[in-house]
Amino acid sequence: MPDKKIIIGIDGGGTKTRCVLFDANGNTIDVLKGSGSNLYVYKQEGISIILDLINSILKNNKLSILDVDAFGIAIAGISDFDQKEILLKELDRLNITNKTILLSDVEASYKILCPNNTGLLVNIGTGIICFAKDENAKIIKEAGNGHDKGDLGSGYWLGKELFYKLILNEALVFEDEDLNQIFDITIDHFKVETFRDLYSKIEKGDNLFYQLSLMGEDTIKLAESGNDVALSVIQEATRYVSDYILRMCERLDILTSNDIIIAINGSVIKNDFYRQLLEEALQFDFNKIHWVSSSISSAYGAGMIAANYNDINVSVKNIINKNKS
Repeated sequence: MPDKKIIIGIDGGGTKTRCVLFDANGNTIDVLKGSGSNLYVYKQEGISIILDLINSILKNNKLSILDVDAFGIAIAGISDFDQKEILLKELDRLNITNKTILLSDVEASYKILCPNNTGLLVNIGTGIICFAKDENAKIIKEAGNGHDKGDLGSGYWLGKELFYKLILNEALVFEDEDLNQIFDITIDHFKVETFRDLYSKIEKGDNLFYQLSLMGEDTIKLAESGNDVALSVIQEATRYVSDYILRMCERLDILTSNDIIIAINGSVIKNDFYRQLLEEALQFDFNKIHWVSSSISSAYGAGMIAANYNDINVSVKNIINKNKS
């Protein structure tokens, strides 16, 4: 048995999942990565990824599941009640339900970036959500409803919009340099050579969500390199996100025209080019925007919340200090 309290934290998103094993002093024992585990998107496959990561990290470190004192599992799509129930049954089968916390991935991010339980977090990776808590600890959010339920400006949305622009302009692809660049990236992602093959693959629905999510990062790269079609997609996305932020400020009674601190998490919002365009979309609303981010995985946040639930004190400061290179 380990001498110190041992914690497992998991952060599951749309394209990747991270599992960390650490102790109550903030020392990282092991880190494993897997593919996406969003419950709403991947259903049973996402649950299997989470369970496999737990089993693998324990096996790698010659630990029993009984050696772990707290499990924090933060997953995108946790609002899918049916899949959440299935996951809970699996955890109950392992006899760890009593020391496990299930939560959304954004709550885990908030724990790391806003440890005092106050502040505005904008989380944009595969999905998107603006998240905060008011003075009464009531959760306030914009977006975060799901990729197919009206969320705008996310990594998946970027890839989808770029893809639609390609399909709608199929006849111009070999005459327009920008569209031709998009076509080359698309057929590479989908492993096809022609539009006919591409349509056939779409009809089968093979990994469509995953492929379009990956194209989100390509959209940003293309826009930054001067592709006007991709740039128009990014500009539209940042206008939507700026609207989310302004609505959050209104609900939180944050005065515009002043300086504002915004915590950020996710590969899209952490991209300098995307954030520059977002700042331009907000340039007349705030005097200055101070962006705050962290290199610490949200998986630690999930583990810390679970640890606190199990009366184990873990300091954010210790985790940050011990993860410095």
